[in-house]
Amino acid sequence: MDLTKPVFYRNLAINTVITQAGSRVLQGVSIEDIDYSLINAVGYQEKRAAADGVHASDVYLGARMINLSGLIYAASREDLFDRLHLIRSVFSPTSAYAEDPGDRGFIPLYFKQATADHTSWPGGTSPPPFTITDEAGTMNLLMNCRPMNGSPRFSISRDRLLASDTPDRPTATPWTVQLWAKDPRVYVNPEQSAALNGLSLNTQYNWTAQNRGDYETPMNILLSIGGTAPGGTKTFHLWGLNNIDMTITIENVANRNYRWFGDDRVLMVQDASAGLSAPYVLRMDLVKFTTANQRPMVPAAINPPSRPFSTPYSWQTSAVLAAGSRLWWNEAFA
Repeated sequence: MDLTKPVFYRNLAINTVITQAGSRVLQGVSIEDIDYSLINAVGYQEKRAAADGVHASDVYLGARMINLSGLIYAASREDLFDRLHLIRSVFSPTSAYAEDPGDRGFIPLYFKQATADHTSWPGGTSPPPFTITDEAGTMNLLMNCRPMNGSPRFSISRDRLLASDTPDRPTATPWTVQLWAKDPRVYVNPEQSAALNGLSLNTQYNWTAQNRGDYETPMNILLSIGGTAPGGTKTFHLWGLNNIDMTITIENVANRNYRWFGDDRVLMVQDASAGLSAPYVLRMDLVKFTTANQRPMVPAAINPPSRPFSTPYSWQTSAVLAAGSRLWWNEAFA
């Protein structure tokens, strides 16, 4: 994370400090230190009986812990406590959950990072929530995280508040917060996507999926059926990527959304006639894999032979797909 650039969480700039016009008074919130390197490896291990070493199983990454610390700068005591209340609200886990219950309150922490690979990262217009232009070699990244504790920690010092008879003097106070990400990947912002609607039926399309990161990332699928029923049982077929061969059955029912959640590896169906807030229902009976691999992933390369790195895949469908049907993924780093 480049701490010389802005950082956003829940639409609040948490690493932006300005100087008041005509003075040297600082206002804003800064991050002075961050550590997001702690990720546990999860896997079975047990001491071998009457022998050296241990037994070990497949290994997977656990949650990522993120520790932030910084300063709140304010023009007055009143300004300080207002900003402190704002920080406490933004980093409240219950408030984050209420904002995005579908993702269990795991909300993107947006930041930037520099790289010498200007070919893959040529710069240009910065994606939201940023409103700046990136120079070449700037990566826009995010981590989906939620506050770990009930409130950020802070310290109020009498010396920093100064004397009670000077309430309009500038002041500052330190703050720290611990976040955690149930998905340990660091994702590239914005996502990559490929529209599936408006193309020929029963035709094989051969495309490529780009992943400029160094870690494989889940492929997500949304197949939307409009107000006209497909006219019989139809299918959507996807193969390639990390050697997967996947078929989704589309029922003869109008107004249906079929969504493959790549990270959870489940197919769910939504009644779109009830609106986009309608619940998704688990329908694993509609998905079939003909290969042993049942995790459609977009591969990555630590040392790619060419940049940016991409992987071929193919697909075809016998159903008329409505607008919004797409494949999408976020390029990822470990």
